[in-house]
Amino acid sequence: MSSKYSEVRIEDLIDEIAMGPFGSNIKAECFISHGVPVFNGSNLTGYTTNDDNLRFVSPEKAASLGNALASRGDVVVTHRGTLGQISYIPYDSQYEHYIISQSQFRVRCNKKVLPQYLVSYFHTREGQWKLLSNKTQTGVPALGRPTTSFRKLNIPLPPMETQRKIVKIVDSIREKIALNSRTNGYLAAQEPPPSKRRSHRT
Repeated sequence: MSSKYSEVRIEDLIDEIAMGPFGSNIKAECFISHGVPVFNGSNLTGYTTNDDNLRFVSPEKAASLGNALASRGDVVVTHRGTLGQISYIPYDSQYEHYIISQSQFRVRCNKKVLPQYLVSYFHTREGQWKLLSNKTQTGVPALGRPTTSFRKLNIPLPPMETQRKIVKIVDSIREKIALNSRTNGYLAAQEPPPSKRRSHRT
């Protein structure tokens, strides 16, 4: 990928980059049964964020957290804990806005790059190596100066039409993997337990 296209610095491809709130800004008593959802690491397990096991804060609390408020199309990156996680909020997500956690930062792309392409690149072996290149070696796994170091990374940037084609291919592969997973799960559910298989043979 990188051999075909010129490399561009991330800071030239984004409009915003912002860290999550300090932990002291979201205490346990802030969580309510519904409102604005708050991400955690389990919501960044794939190319896109997921809406599993979300917790919520009130709209007023979300507004007070300012730049920690992410929107559809934003890219979310884990900078502490389970490093290497990077996902974008899909445009058909269940909620319009999300609060990122204290262990994440968010990125809003400009018109030069598709967020889907940015995320797909950082899911490659080369992209993961770059993303983790500023990993600290002591204590809890973390990226040193996360937003600053991320800004300075270079990525290969094809023309927009090529980005769209790459994203389409990646989406097609993801859909096939998801379909295979669902099919395997269905087949496993239909298979009788070992005891019944043995009795059937006899």
